[in-house]
Amino acid sequence: MLCFLRIRGLALLDDVSLELSSGFNVLTGETGAGKSIIVDAVALLRGAKARTDIIRTGEEQTTVDAQFELPNNVSREVNEELAVHGIETAQQELILQRILPRSGRGRQFINAQLTTRGVLENIGAWLIDICSQHEHQSLAQVHRHIELLDGFAGTEEPLRAYTEQYGQYKKLLAERAALVERVRDAAEKSDYLRFQIDELERVAPEPGELESLKAKVTLLRDAQRWAEFSEEAEQSLYEGEDSISMRLSRLLDRARRGINDSPKLTNLAEQLASALTSCEDALDSVKRFAAELDVEPGALERAEERLHELTQLRRKHGAEIDDLAVRLQSMKLELDQYSHAEQQLTLLDEELKKVSERCIAMAEKLREIRRTAARGLARTVEAELAALYIPHARFEARIDPLPKEELSARGLDRVEFLFTANPGEPLAPLARVASGGELSRVLLAIRGALAGEGTVATYVFDEIDAGVGGAVAEAIGQRLARAALRNQVLCITHLPQIAAYADLHYRVEKHNESGRTLTRVQRLTDDERVEELARMLGGARVTESARTHAKQLIAEAARARLAQGAPASATKRSKRA
Repeated sequence: MLCFLRIRGLALLDDVSLELSSGFNVLTGETGAGKSIIVDAVALLRGAKARTDIIRTGEEQTTVDAQFELPNNVSREVNEELAVHGIETAQQELILQRILPRSGRGRQFINAQLTTRGVLENIGAWLIDICSQHEHQSLAQVHRHIELLDGFAGTEEPLRAYTEQYGQYKKLLAERAALVERVRDAAEKSDYLRFQIDELERVAPEPGELESLKAKVTLLRDAQRWAEFSEEAEQSLYEGEDSISMRLSRLLDRARRGINDSPKLTNLAEQLASALTSCEDALDSVKRFAAELDVEPGALERAEERLHELTQLRRKHGAEIDDLAVRLQSMKLELDQYSHAEQQLTLLDEELKKVSERCIAMAEKLREIRRTAARGLARTVEAELAALYIPHARFEARIDPLPKEELSARGLDRVEFLFTANPGEPLAPLARVASGGELSRVLLAIRGALAGEGTVATYVFDEIDAGVGGAVAEAIGQRLARAALRNQVLCITHLPQIAAYADLHYRVEKHNESGRTLTRVQRLTDDERVEELARMLGGARVTESARTHAKQLIAEAARARLAQGAPASATKRSKRA
């Protein structure tokens, strides 16, 4: 329900706050005082489109804030919708804000998280239903009619079972669509995959090969220069007539012969022997290096070609050479999946057929429940409409079966309410043929028929009493009060017969302050309610007889509410407010 509403900078409302009760809330006041502006503010919270000309003169923006408590009948749906859009849920509480600047784009927030007007509209559809002479949201939207019928039919359990099965059906459909796309592309992609696999298997890159090959190519490109170096090194170390090794050998021989003459030459002889050994080791290294340079003709070209292949593979696959083995296995697995896609599609179609048949069977059972309920709803609504002084009204919840291919979240039915208020006239779509006052009374009749089941948290009725009075007004008041036993009701009215049923009564007044017109909203005490009803009965000059009549209306409304089953405290809520 709507617990708190604050409106700033909207037309005549500079800064107005309302704390509402869970039952029947009434707003009264003179024509033009600004009552319907409050409904406009509530409509903004429901995601209605807005114009900048509604912003109060002198203000840069309009801001509407609201706090909702979510009843059990809408809490699950609202929180699921919030989760879809990544908005933090608050279980039983919801904070909405709508900001309309004079320039720039408007902003809307749900639980302090920025969102779009479309999301606000989706959430608002579960929170508020506005009924006025020109706007009847739930009845004007044909797709909501099936929800209302289901509420009357009590389809919660079979619908939950169907929804679970339908969710599986939708999941399989999505899997099939993806698989069909894969099958469609399988031939082309399979050929390309085979080409890539063959190429990788032919080239067969080895771990570390790229770096090794780069070093080899560098070496081969400088083979002549290094060959000359190797030849010079061999000559200098050993092969030349005056090579290093020959000089070291002569020096070592002389040192060994002189050891007897001078023992100190022993250490020197050992060092010369070590140097000669190192020289021989260096010679061996040079020979091995020279052997590597003794390459076959075309070795450089082959190495460069191999290096080019590996470089191209790395660029093509966007992976390092050492990772291509993993890539090869991945491509083989993908090719295998393509090869089995047709078989998978056949198996998936078999499963989809089974689930579809189960959904269709469950949808047909739902249809039978709805058809039975539709007859009962028609009788109940027609009886309620007769009590609301539309005695010749006929009502029908028409159920049109949908093709099996159009299986939806609610089954295989399209439900639309048909109506006629006049005898001899054919039934026609409700939203097209009913007047504003008739639509409001039809909604009241449906609410009465639902007996506690509802698809929104709060109903807002804006001057649905236009053009009626007397016994009709009293009947409307009774139905509004009865509806308020199960859902919060906010009603703007000019009729004391309706206002007398209020749990909470506000008076809306215009004032002039510092040359500006302002609207103020006052919560009335019991005595103030009597005065307000007396004013509504007698006009500007309130007489004692009008006060007596007002008290009588309030007392009669209290008795009627007790007869409806309302707790005694329901009629005294305004005393505690």
